[in-house]
Amino acid sequence: MVEVLVIFGLVGWLCLTFLESLSSQPFFPALVAAAVLCPVFSIRDYSRMRRSWKLSGMSSKRDPIPPERFYWITQKARLRRTFLFFGILSALAWFNTAVLPASFALDLPSIVGWLNTVVGIVTLTRVISAATLFFNASQWFDAMSPRIVGILRETMYKLSDNYEYLAPKRRDPEKEKVY
Repeated sequence: MVEVLVIFGLVGWLCLTFLESLSSQPFFPALVAAAVLCPVFSIRDYSRMRRSWKLSGMSSKRDPIPPERFYWITQKARLRRTFLFFGILSALAWFNTAVLPASFALDLPSIVGWLNTVVGIVTLTRVISAATLFFNASQWFDAMSPRIVGILRETMYKLSDNYEYLAPKRRDPEKEKVY
């Protein structure tokens, strides 16, 4: 128990030291704004994306029915492209925010820095919601995907010899007959 407390104390101290070094940077207000706004906007964007991608069956805790499974193959590729595109835009926007810091002054570099911050917040929000939707939907269709989750599940199965980590879902043959 003492070891766990020491590890948590060390990790906490490292996080506080890192945040203290970040607080001296001129773009720190932009990071604080992103830390507050991104989770709030991501929750709203996640629910909107789930409805628009026709994955609302995830919230009802039921197994996916065949039309959803058939559409998932193409939706998965589109969702990965969305995640990649907005991830690149977010990285560029946050790099520009660090280069042109968003300070509280009313000069041109600060205004451009705040505009980069807005773009960074919007794109990071889409990255977070798309990644969350991808992982949740992948788990909904197949417990062993995405690949990293499958590897972790297989490792836990081998370590514990508990088949529940593999979580194979059997499909209902009555639902499959129609399609």
